Amino acid sequence: MKLYRFLFIVIFLFLCSSETVLAQERAKTLVVYYSRTGNTRKVAKRIAEKFDADVEELIDQKKRTGFIGFSAAGKDALAHNLTTIDALKLNPQDYDVILIGTPSWFSNMTPAVRTFISQYDLSDKRVGVFATANKTGVKSTVDKITKIISKDDFKNIPKLPLVKKDLEKSLLEERIKEFYAQVISLE
Repeated sequence: MKLYRFLFIVIFLFLCSSETVLAQERAKTLVVYYSRTGNTRKVAKRIAEKFDADVEELIDQKKRTGFIGFSAAGKDALAHNLTTIDALKLNPQDYDVILIGTPSWFSNMTPAVRTFISQYDLSDKRVGVFATANKTGVKSTVDKITKIISKDDFKNIPKLPLVKKDLEKSLLEERIKEFYAQVISLE
């Protein structure tokens, strides 16, 4: 009986140490996003599940709802304005990989995402970018974001531009799988 107990303890300790090593080798990932209508939030949560990542929603202190809020949001995005965002609960400097998501407003990132990028040093991070749009402008949005993040290496930053039709469950899962492969290849 003592032999079985000893073997059980040895096997248990081996399994625990193996999981610890795997967890240490896995990159710590943070998904940071802004969402006004919920589409980008939906994508961010799916990406977080795929990457086993923590999630931080950017909260813009400026009202962006209703016709006036929507109009002001578009104007601010076109003008490349910053905004005031709530303090983050998580520290991006604690992460190896940062995945940034935004709706595309007139082919531009939201002021909340622009503010996040301006406030945090991402130079030593692996970064990926995703954006959502109703129909058009999303590819331009992700390109603009990557050029701001890395002027020299923007072409190598993984990008996931999504239009409304891409949000259908099976298609979204396939696109996220491709994005995952791009991000993992950066290691």
